[in-house]
Amino acid sequence: MPIYEYRCQGCGNANSFYLKTYQSTPPSQCQHCDGGDLQRIFSAFAYVKSEGDKMAQLDPKYYKMVDQAMSKSPKDTDPEHHLRNMVPFSQAKERGEPYFKE
Repeated sequence: MPIYEYRCQGCGNANSFYLKTYQSTPPSQCQHCDGGDLQRIFSAFAYVKSEGDKMAQLDPKYYKMVDQAMSKSPKDTDPEHHLRNMVPFSQAKERGEPYFKE
């Protein structure tokens, strides 16, 4: 069942209600002040990106860095080694260009 949200025009608080369908009878009272003037509002929602969308949004420098690191490594090195040792931007100790852990 979807959750619909309504804002009370009296107290300004948002109220969440489980309704079976969009056409179900809307609630008549605020859960906070028992006021009767509720107006439906848009709820926040999440959008989950596919792996393809995430990869398409990567910085082009990311691929260059991986290619450069792989070109400097011995031919018998596992390419996944560099990918496993990359540090995410969010966990970087320094600002600026991404770097590899050693």
